[in-house]
Amino acid sequence: MTTVTPDGRATARHKKEQEMRHKTTRTRGRIPQVGALVAAVVLALVATGCGSSGSSGSSSSTAGTSDEAKQALEAAYTGDTGTPPTKSTTPKSGVTAWVISCGQSVPSCVTPTKAIVEAAKAVGWTAKICDGKLSPDGWGTCMDQATSSGADVVFPVGIDCASIQKPFQEATKAGVAIVGAGGADCTSTGGKTSYMATERLELSKASDQFETWWKNAGKTVADYLIGSTDAKAKVLELKFTSPVWGPWLTEGFEAEIKTCSGCEIVGSVDIANEDFGTTSAVDKFTAALQKYTDANAVYVPVGGWMTQGFASAVKSSGRMDDLVVASGFGDESTMDLIRKGDQGLNAALGYATTWGSYGSVDEAIRVLNGEDPVVEGDGYQMVDADHNMPSSGDYVGGDVDYKAKYLKLWGVS
Repeated sequence: MTTVTPDGRATARHKKEQEMRHKTTRTRGRIPQVGALVAAVVLALVATGCGSSGSSGSSSSTAGTSDEAKQALEAAYTGDTGTPPTKSTTPKSGVTAWVISCGQSVPSCVTPTKAIVEAAKAVGWTAKICDGKLSPDGWGTCMDQATSSGADVVFPVGIDCASIQKPFQEATKAGVAIVGAGGADCTSTGGKTSYMATERLELSKASDQFETWWKNAGKTVADYLIGSTDAKAKVLELKFTSPVWGPWLTEGFEAEIKTCSGCEIVGSVDIANEDFGTTSAVDKFTAALQKYTDANAVYVPVGGWMTQGFASAVKSSGRMDDLVVASGFGDESTMDLIRKGDQGLNAALGYATTWGSYGSVDEAIRVLNGEDPVVEGDGYQMVDADHNMPSSGDYVGGDVDYKAKYLKLWGVS
């Protein structure tokens, strides 16, 4: 799978503004390609987690000068991505897997759910999807159904143990293996008991790897906004309050913005899963765009929200040309908004969702075999129209053919 970048057919808008920014674009137009990955010197400055790239948690890449702002932008484009595991494992036969989607009405839940089913079927497992409908009640009901039906393994997609601890507990008692698929175990949030067989180990085996991954994801988006505004970001920040990792994203984002002397968060809005059951989420965002008129940048923690009315809200605000809008992880629809241009989204955190889903199945195979879980390598980097953008479809993690690698590891290729 090859990562390519768009050509330089159109000129970027607002020449004066871009000259002031040393030609760091806001990705509304297209500029000549300057390289998807940055020089090794920048890698040493990147603070994007404790993954296989060996980067640390320093924030030295950001400050209030143009040169340093450009380094922050380059750090955001580099991000942190590992590689799939290399140790083979043989899937057990006759396994029944349940995949609990955080909510099939949201693309960022649908995509990983579909990929887990795909990977499970590739190794000959029976897979069933249960729609949690963006509600702890729905998630708990799905978990109870999986337990009562005799599931061998359950993948809660984007669902934390703390949200439905009792159903997790009952499943564990019944011998069901719960394998993380973008959600945290209870011990990751201060709980005394672990109910997951394992979280998905993405870039590290450290005990705080899940928390660190999300904080650094938030930091990476902050680096993008710092860099693309020449360290003068006035941010309207959206905070995702429902999952445990939502506050971690916020913490990582805010900590990095504070390292920029010319940046500030001018307004914030709390968004919860239940806000998407009505028009509340879009209404809150629309009101914030009208209220915080001094904002020149917007942070949306989940890219999937953009196609749920947030992109339209940016366009309808009349301020689209004055805002740099960057989101967290999304899916193909998020990438399409950026590719098309003038759709209300400038950049997104490129996360190889399908890679992560295959990684969860890999962890499940190893757990059911009585083996230790391994680091799966699924990381992230910022994507805009001119950097790290695949020619079509979802972001897939650069040129890593992870599907082929996993199928070979499992002996089913």
